[in-house]
Amino acid sequence: MRRFVLALALLAAFGCGSFLAAAQQDPNSTSPKQDQPKSDQEQPKSEKDKESEKDKEKDKKDKKKKDKAKPEDAYDSAVFSQVVASNVLNDLRDGLEGHSQRLLLSAFDQDKMDGYLSFEDQIDAMMQRYDSFRVHYRITQSTIEGAKGVVLVDFEMEEIPRAGGAPVRRNGQLRFEMERGRKGWKIVDFNPRGFFS
Repeated sequence: MRRFVLALALLAAFGCGSFLAAAQQDPNSTSPKQDQPKSDQEQPKSEKDKESEKDKEKDKKDKKKKDKAKPEDAYDSAVFSQVVASNVLNDLRDGLEGHSQRLLLSAFDQDKMDGYLSFEDQIDAMMQRYDSFRVHYRITQSTIEGAKGVVLVDFEMEEIPRAGGAPVRRNGQLRFEMERGRKGWKIVDFNPRGFFS
C-alpha cells in the first residue's frame, strides 16, 4: 500500500512539474514584461530613428541620381574638357568592344563630319571582317581651338578575324576633333582616317 501511495505522489509531483513547464512555454501565456506599455520617451525616439533612416535613404537616392547624371552633363557641357573627350571616346571604345556599329557611330557627328558616309561604310566593312575587338586608349593632350576641342590619343586595338587566325594589333597616335552639337559633344574629324579600316 505504501508503494502505491508513494507512486501516486511521484506521479502527481511529476505531472505538476510538467504542467508548469508547459505553461511557461505556452506562447499564449502572458508575462508582465510583454504587457507593459512602452514609455512615452521610447516612442518619439523610434520615430526619430525612422525619420533619420528615411533621410539617409533619400540622400542615397539623390546621390545615385547625381552619379547617373554626370555622364550626360559631360556630353552637354558648354566647355570642352578631358572628361568630355573621355565620354565620347568611351562610346567609340564600347561600340568596338560590344561589336555595335550603332554605338560606335554615335560618337561621330554625321552632319558635321566630312566624308561621314564613306566612313560609315568603312566601319561596316571592318565589323564584317572582325569578330571582336579589344581597345585601350590614353589621352596625352587636350586643347581647345575655337569652338572645337582637340585631343591627341594613344590608341591600341586588337582585332580577332572572323575567318580565324592570329589577332591583328594596331597602335598609333590619333588626333580627334570634337564639337558640340544638338546631341552634345561628338567627333567631327580624326586623323589618320585609315586607322579604322
